[in-house]
Amino acid sequence: MDHQISDKEKIFTSTGEKLLHHPEAMKKFQETGIATPIVLHIMPSSICNLKCNFCSVKDRESHETLDLEEDIKPIVEELVPRGLKAIILSGGGEPMMYKHFEPMTKYLKSKNLEIGMITNGTLLQRFPDEFYENFSWIRISINSLENGGKVQVPKVKNPVMGFSYVTNPLTTKKTLEDIRDLAVENNIKYVRVLPDCAQPFEKLEEDHKNVGNLVKELGGPLFHQYKIPTSPKNCYLGFFHPVLYCEGNVYPCDSLVLNDHEDQQFKKDFIISNAKNVGKLYDSPVYSLVDPKKSCPNCVFERQNTLLEKVLIKEIKTFDEGEMTHKNFI
Repeated sequence: MDHQISDKEKIFTSTGEKLLHHPEAMKKFQETGIATPIVLHIMPSSICNLKCNFCSVKDRESHETLDLEEDIKPIVEELVPRGLKAIILSGGGEPMMYKHFEPMTKYLKSKNLEIGMITNGTLLQRFPDEFYENFSWIRISINSLENGGKVQVPKVKNPVMGFSYVTNPLTTKKTLEDIRDLAVENNIKYVRVLPDCAQPFEKLEEDHKNVGNLVKELGGPLFHQYKIPTSPKNCYLGFFHPVLYCEGNVYPCDSLVLNDHEDQQFKKDFIISNAKNVGKLYDSPVYSLVDPKKSCPNCVFERQNTLLEKVLIKEIKTFDEGEMTHKNFI
């Protein structure tokens, strides 16, 4: 399926282009092979208040949680001097169920880090609207409405508020119309719509075609994100966008679970570090964090890894000095 990446995809999702808006980091990478951490993805807890039908972690029984002092602060203190600019909070479970959620966000803001959050949106009422001014963006997984959740969107100016919706057997055209209308009513900037990536290729391609046609017909803030798992030559993205999972280890990305549809877990084979010694990743040139063909055939970040490959071998030599919305959320 031929898909032209839209401006909304480039801004509100990770397509790779944002990497090229970090000329200092890219030039360093090209000249020395050493990476710069740009955004750290933190999954503070595996605990959730919902059990969404499409969720890759819905069958996880463990209730793991990071320690703010022992896990989160040390990795942040290690990476900030190395160039870290932003944090993404997600799950795991529902990030707002993390017991130290408020002090964690205040600490991250005190380090002058941009903060983005992916949430099911059902707990946003726990804090006054002004609390969310600390965030650069908040993306609500609006599938929560299909799974017993009630969403109250904060009335805020600063964070960009968005919806994300994964199509599934419950989805109808009316579903997307209602989500579109809800987004308009709440001044939501965008609604990302995509099928569940954890399904056979042929079905995924078919679903993408259907989603693309529906989104084009319905318009408004809806946009279709086209993600087809495939395998890059090497895996480098985790150096620039490491993922701290709720059991205290660091992984190359947040989508490793797609490699085993029957047992979608953050498996130990993919661990690249733990929270306390992550600095070692930035003391020497990069290497492929996994063997993509063998261990990661269902990579959804092939585009980003291929772009980094081209930077490293000097196929890309020109980087963009200009600004880009949310450029630190690569």
